[in-house]
Formats: sequence, C-alpha cells, structure tokens
Amino acid sequence: MVKPQPVRITIGAVGDLMCHVPQLEAAKQPDGSYAFDSVFTDIAPLIAAPDFMIGNLETVLAGEKANGYTGYPNFNTPDTYAAAMQRTGFDVLTTANNHSFDRDEPGVLRTLDVLDSLKIPHTGTARTAAARDSLLIVDVKGIRLGILAYTYGINGNRLPKTKEYLINFIDTALVKKDVERMNLLPAAQRPDKIIACIHWGREYKPQPDEAQRILAGQLFTLGVDIIFGAHPHVIQPAERKIVVRGNALALCFIIYSMGNFVSAQRTKPRDTGAMVFIGLEKNFETGTTSITETSFIPTYVHLSKENQKPKFQVLPVPQTISKLATQPALLPEKVKL
Repeated sequence: MVKPQPVRITIGAVGDLMCHVPQLEAAKQPDGSYAFDSVFTDIAPLIAAPDFMIGNLETVLAGEKANGYTGYPNFNTPDTYAAAMQRTGFDVLTTANNHSFDRDEPGVLRTLDVLDSLKIPHTGTARTAAARDSLLIVDVKGIRLGILAYTYGINGNRLPKTKEYLINFIDTALVKKDVERMNLLPAAQRPDKIIACIHWGREYKPQPDEAQRILAGQLFTLGVDIIFGAHPHVIQPAERKIVVRGNALALCFIIYSMGNFVSAQRTKPRDTGAMVFIGLEKNFETGTTSITETSFIPTYVHLSKENQKPKFQVLPVPQTISKLATQPALLPEKVKL
C-alpha cells in the first residue's frame, strides 16, 4: 500500500485595504466610472503566488446612491474596488472592522451582496443570525482552514439590539463558541488549522498593548492557531508561540498588525505594510498539520501624479529595489545618483 504523501501549501495575508478620498480621485475615469486595477499591478504576482490569500476590506460597498462615494470618516467605495481585488487574486476578504457600519445596516448588507456577486468568500459580518453562525471553512489542496473575523468596535456606533449578528465583535465567549463548533464537526469537515483575523489595538503604535497580548493568549488557548492582526495602520511584531492545549503542545503564529496594505495615509510608517506568508504541511498518516515556515515581504504605497491626478501603487519593497538597481532610468530625477 502506497503511503499518502504530505501536502504542503502556503497561505498569505495582508493588512487594511482602505479607500480614502485621494484614492477615489485617482481611480475616477473620464466617463465617471472607477478603476482600481492599476493600484495592484506591481503587487499582483505576490498576491496570486500563495495557494490562499486573505485581505481585510476596511470600507463598505453601499452603492453611489447611498449619499455618494466617500472616504474617512464614513467610507463608501465603488464596487469596482472589490472587483479589482478579486482579479488581483484575493481568495477571502474579512469584513469585521471599525468601519463595517459606516453606512449602517444597508451598507453591511450591500457589501455582502457585492462580494457574493464576485464569488469572494467573506466572514466577519452577516445578513442573519443563521448566516453569522455559519462556518467559513475552505479546503486548500486537502488542508482545511477555518477562518474567523472579529472587531473591537464600530467607531462608537451601536447595532440594533435585535440585529447584533450583523458584525462580529471581539468576545472570548463568542470565539470559544465558534471554535468549538468548528472542532465538533465530523472529521472530514473539521478544520486542520483555525485562523482568526482580529481588528484591535491602538492606532499608530508600533508595539502591541497589553490587552492585545492577553487576548492573543486567550485565543490560542481556545484553539485558534493563527492570528492575523489589523487596525493600528502600522506594522507590529510577529511571534511564534508554543501553547499548551490539554496534554499536547501546539505551535501557533501571530502578527499583531500587518499595517496598511493600501490607503492614502502618508505619515510614515502608515504608508507601509507587511505581506505575511505561512507554510503548512499536513501528514495524512498522523492527521496533523504543522506550521513549517513563515516569511514576510514589506510593501510600500507609492504616490505619484499622472495626468494631473494622484496615482497610487502598492509596491513590494525588495523586488522594487532590485528593479531600480538594474534599471536606474526608472528613478525620479531628484533621487538619481
């Protein structure tokens, strides 16, 4: 009998996908439509490279009729923004963040409608209580990933008491319930690894605060294996953790904040982010799935002008430096040596 060979995959994640007013100006076309694909042209190969890629959609898609398209503090972005992400290679978008309720319940619902129309799986917000309790588990080459998403709040807004299912808030009791329901599934459906995308922390702080560290430990103990953090808009540290679960030890991973993947924030280091890549290997003989490696690629949101309009481009830093070293003509005049 031939022994089943281990399966290896790479999963990736990026931080906040935002859309401020200058980004809307850059994307607006002469016919009034909006095009965002050029933002991702340089980074697209790295988005598509992993077997699975996650992003945090930190805006809503409420439609132009919902008081027009706007940036901060109440975001509303054209549908073509999500369409560009779909074409770029994102496999899942999380929707639980402090801007999820920027256009109230209609904004939550229409965002989900748009993502569904694009066939982009999502988690973090829901139309109904039953939908909130559904589990997002994806199969990637035989490795099953359970994906959860929660936010610390919605900028002081409150959900209707009868509709608290609309947005997942950080609540260890809720996380415990969600993880337990995943782990109680039949073996053929149960996730091999559970990922939690957490919107938390203090904005613009390069180090996680004590509350983040405490919560991370609680989530790992509850059964979360990987935490992708967002919200501070700057990069915070990543760590591997050995966690005691019953009589066993588990290797877990966390990055407290991946920074901004794309935004119009220019105060350094808010114009940078981190792409995170994690290798997973499943041993079918033992039924165990392990984290084998982690790596990172720093990104930079480059702002220039084209046809008297702002132009935003997400650039992979190492690859861009190498390109400029071999093609110095691409450097602006003011920085040429």
